[in-house]
Amino acid sequence: MRFSYLFLSLVLLSIANAQTSSIEKVAECLSKHKYNKVFKSFDDNMKSKVPKSKLQELWEQMENSAGNLVGIEEIELTELDGGSRQKAVLKFDRAALKISLRENEKGKISGLFISQLGYQIPDYAEGLGTGKQYINFLSAGFNLSGELVIPLECNQCPVVILVHGSGPSDKDETIGPNKVFYDLAMGLASKGVATYRYDKRSKLYPETVSGQFDLYDETINDAIAAFKTLKSDTSLKFGKYVMLGHSLGAYAMPLIADSLGSELNGAILFSANARKLEDLIEYQMDYLTNFDGELSAAEQKIIKENTIRAENIRTNNFTNETSAEDLLAYWPGTFWKGISGYSPTQTLKQNKNTPFYILQGEKDYQITMTDFEIWRKEVGAQANVSMMSYAGLTHLFTPTKADLPGPNDYFLPNNVDYKVILDIADWVKLATK
Repeated sequence: MRFSYLFLSLVLLSIANAQTSSIEKVAECLSKHKYNKVFKSFDDNMKSKVPKSKLQELWEQMENSAGNLVGIEEIELTELDGGSRQKAVLKFDRAALKISLRENEKGKISGLFISQLGYQIPDYAEGLGTGKQYINFLSAGFNLSGELVIPLECNQCPVVILVHGSGPSDKDETIGPNKVFYDLAMGLASKGVATYRYDKRSKLYPETVSGQFDLYDETINDAIAAFKTLKSDTSLKFGKYVMLGHSLGAYAMPLIADSLGSELNGAILFSANARKLEDLIEYQMDYLTNFDGELSAAEQKIIKENTIRAENIRTNNFTNETSAEDLLAYWPGTFWKGISGYSPTQTLKQNKNTPFYILQGEKDYQITMTDFEIWRKEVGAQANVSMMSYAGLTHLFTPTKADLPGPNDYFLPNNVDYKVILDIADWVKLATK
């Protein structure tokens, strides 16, 4: 499932002397909270603008959001008249930020800027022309905003409606500096496939996930409303209507497909868990708390508390009124009661009519190849099911070179692999009914 990541943008104007002016040394001093050593590097002008207390405040605010500094990468040095400029990427526990440092001719830093890494447009979207139409729709009285992206040449072209993972999400499914749904929209448009993506209800109306709600409230009802809005619009002339669900949206896709029946021409499960959610979350918790090879007392407490909560869910030891704080993730009793008897694999197995395409990144640590193999075992031989996994791709279907995949894979700008987009476009055009 998706996680929320905080990125801190800040601007520091500061100075460092020649002996401590390298971008690595400054970062190291800040990470060790040696603020005075950095402050002594300031010239008089910057000392007056950035006192040591402010430097400390800004850095520790960043640590509170991003975690501890764990490395510095992609260092660049450019010699300038009267000094130099250095750039690098700072990698923290929960974020990656870019740093730019400017030194004057006396070896003093005349500028130090730390800011969020931004989204990078993929090669397959560069110079791409598309048509766009902003379409809102109502679902349970909530007005949700969305964007239709249409290839310039669309003569009865297919359209894919994109359904988010868990948590509040914008229409691009922005995760750090990555935009999974925007990449899909642009990539599919380059291959003659339209897309519709919308802002999730919980993004626009956070209060809707503050009390009791279920899977239909969070995901299913809005996806169906978006589908029916497009399908009923007589000004739109699409040849096929397909749904793509990512993560929680993929988990819910068998239910969405059953609800839409013959109206739906195909469904794509984009990293779908086959295990029960409480089992998946317990696995994720264990994986992340042991990720660094160490288990702190605080992590041991978290594991103990959540193990009890997971067992309470398994044994039905909670009510529809139980709050999310006493259960797992941000989901309350009503949510967990609603899915207690739901099996996505068994629900899909009963559907012999809708074409399904199950996709999985082999370096996905959130929903793993364990889930993919369960899908293969349960429905892989079914005539209406196609499956594909991708070596080296994460939960976002972005490439990673990490031996051990983890949250750091999401902190640097990356894009959905074009091979995935090509496969989706081919399947939508050829395999759907």
